[in-house]
Amino acid sequence: MTEPWREGFTVPESAQNALKRLRNKDHLVFICTGRPVYYVREHFGQYADGFICFNGRYTLLNESVLYDCPLTQDQVKEIIEKLDRLKAGYTFFNNEAFYEGGYLEGRYHEFDTSVFPLYNFNVWFNGWDHFDRIERELNDIAVLNRHGQAFHADATILGSDKGDAISHVLKKLNVDRDDSYAFGDGSNDVSMLKAVGHGIAMGNSVEKVKQCAEFVTKDFHDDGVAYALKEYGLIK
Repeated sequence: MTEPWREGFTVPESAQNALKRLRNKDHLVFICTGRPVYYVREHFGQYADGFICFNGRYTLLNESVLYDCPLTQDQVKEIIEKLDRLKAGYTFFNNEAFYEGGYLEGRYHEFDTSVFPLYNFNVWFNGWDHFDRIERELNDIAVLNRHGQAFHADATILGSDKGDAISHVLKKLNVDRDDSYAFGDGSNDVSMLKAVGHGIAMGNSVEKVKQCAEFVTKDFHDDGVAYALKEYGLIK
């Protein structure tokens, strides 16, 4: 099974340059993502000072851990039981690797429940009706963020999301909320935009992100990051 984010995601050159200019002006930059630590270090390490990974459950500033909130064994057990009943596939993650289980590629895979700590999971489904059933079943456990038209989604497990992690970081670093900015485009970004002083939605965002944003910028691949940073006077 290929990890769902191994699909050619690239950071536009304009965004790379904008983040570099932002950091050169002594602004701290965090990348807040559902992706695991090993992925962001490899692919995004040059763009940021810190990383909020697993949709808010693990935060690093350089090599210092600021926030660490793994799933409990009971949480993992409940999620697996629900997904097995619905014949869905799933991939759980920690800081080093990913672990598969459930119904993947036409057959059932037993999940190794001895692997801990774990921080979040992706769910795999066989169509949009199947996704809707999964989303309803997990409604009181997690928010699912679909990956475009692909049949998989990442999860934000309720109790510790991107917004919670950002609030913790702001307090830890003694940063005033009004001096914080965040960019988002997916449903897992709503809590993040609400936690900061200035929530910015990409032009390609899902509608619920645009509705909670203070400002809607251009599309991600249409220089949207640089455009918004200039609008706010953070870079020239």
